[in-house]
Amino acid sequence: MSPHRPPYASATCETHRNVGPRGIHGCVTLEFERAPEFHFTSVVTWPQSNNYDLVVERAVREALIQLQSSHTFACRLVSIKWHTADSCQSGFKFAAHHATRAALESIN
Repeated sequence: MSPHRPPYASATCETHRNVGPRGIHGCVTLEFERAPEFHFTSVVTWPQSNNYDLVVERAVREALIQLQSSHTFACRLVSIKWHTADSCQSGFKFAAHHATRAALESIN
């Protein structure tokens, strides 16, 4: 590992789009560090009956595969923003995918 590269990175992504009477919203902050194998953890508290941890994890895994990174990472979901009417699975999937890309750009 290069001494000029940080061993850890974080990124936040928020999306909010209007699509008819409802919108699509999601906002996540992810932290990454190099690890021997992929591992995902979440320290956030989701609103009642709306836990999207698995959606976020899948989006991170998909982004890592698409980026074809030569490193493996541990990922931690450290914060979310919730919009009462518009937060949804697709919003959090989009936000997690783009936060992963932004974080990896900062450490690769």
